[in-house]
Amino acid sequence: MSMDDMIDLGKACGRKLSEAEAARLREVGNRLNLREDDALWPLLAALEYQRVYYEALPKKIAAASKTIMNGMAAAAEKETAAAQARLTDSVVREAEYLASKIQYGKLVPMGLLALICLLAYGSLMLWAGFRIDTGRDIPLATILHMPAGWLISGLCLVAGVFCGGGASLEFAEGERGWWKKGIVAFGFTMVGVMLCMKLIC
Repeated sequence: MSMDDMIDLGKACGRKLSEAEAARLREVGNRLNLREDDALWPLLAALEYQRVYYEALPKKIAAASKTIMNGMAAAAEKETAAAQARLTDSVVREAEYLASKIQYGKLVPMGLLALICLLAYGSLMLWAGFRIDTGRDIPLATILHMPAGWLISGLCLVAGVFCGGGASLEFAEGERGWWKKGIVAFGFTMVGVMLCMKLIC
């Protein structure tokens, strides 16, 4: 029985041996001085199968790894896009929330204070002009009895109520700076109450 008859590596590999693989197997057999009918040929065939299998294994691993990495890259890209979309939505919502807090929490009291100062300045200028024009000694407290005095006291009370509401809301949410708004609310309210008492008396 010849070596080619004894070795049927094609059945094990699922393919026919190439010329290079058959030549290599014959060379190994010649180096070992094996006869054509030697019993070691099947063992060499099994070892050659292992060599062929393990030589093909890195290519299979590389192909499987490439498929896995491509899948992971696609999943990571998809997850990154979703995370960026969530982050963008979160940033937009937070910016809108902060803008509304800034608008109502700071701009309204500052606007009321600016209006109060404008009314007080206008009343003071009216009082000074009247005093200079007539030459009469009119006390400064008469400014309070002008219509602007009622407006100033009313605006102070409105600002006090607004700031007090903001302070109580911040206190309920557990924010730290609530007491600052509370002090501003107390100041506005006290000025409004004192002006009302002066106007009534």
